[in-house]
Amino acid sequence: MSTEQTADLIESVTELTATVANKMGVIDNRMTQAEETFDEWRSQRDLHGDEAEHGTVRMGILQGFADRTMDSPYGTGAFSGVPDLGTLGNVYLHFKTPLNINTHAEMFWFNIKGYSYGSASVIDETIVGYCYKVQNKLINQSNFGNLSPASYADVNGNVVLRILLPSVYYTTCRVDTMRVGNGRLFKTGDLEAKFSLLEEIVFD
Repeated sequence: MSTEQTADLIESVTELTATVANKMGVIDNRMTQAEETFDEWRSQRDLHGDEAEHGTVRMGILQGFADRTMDSPYGTGAFSGVPDLGTLGNVYLHFKTPLNINTHAEMFWFNIKGYSYGSASVIDETIVGYCYKVQNKLINQSNFGNLSPASYADVNGNVVLRILLPSVYYTTCRVDTMRVGNGRLFKTGDLEAKFSLLEEIVFD
């Protein structure tokens, strides 16, 4: 092969590589757009009401299942990777919200629904309050339910919800939210769940 032919071949390969790289970029952009479109569709699908209006409910922003916290811990959804706490009884389930008493002034409403087989209990807990940065605390809190529902701020200021499960054995639940007062309409992925034997824990 002559030097000229080699140069032509190198140029062709370079052009082909650039074309493939460009196409890959286009494909990546389309995939990103498709994922965003799907996330938006899912978010809208779970809405009851007009997203911009007060009283609108978004269902299932978190959901999960745990069969135990000892002896081969197992969970799915938001509860995958349940820790071995050495007991099934009197386990707190904590939900970290995106709110922080040092930076947010927002009201909130959350409803936790499900079935705790080991506790022989319906889970239907409602937790409301106001994350009030002016005073760096939660105010006007109220809770309703049979599993000691509550909200608190951890030492980092994170607003956390919690319920107490008499037995975590085969527990399934989901969390719904409503736009109230000056609060936002929370979305899927906004909550982080953790099991603990402590009434209050610290989130990063």
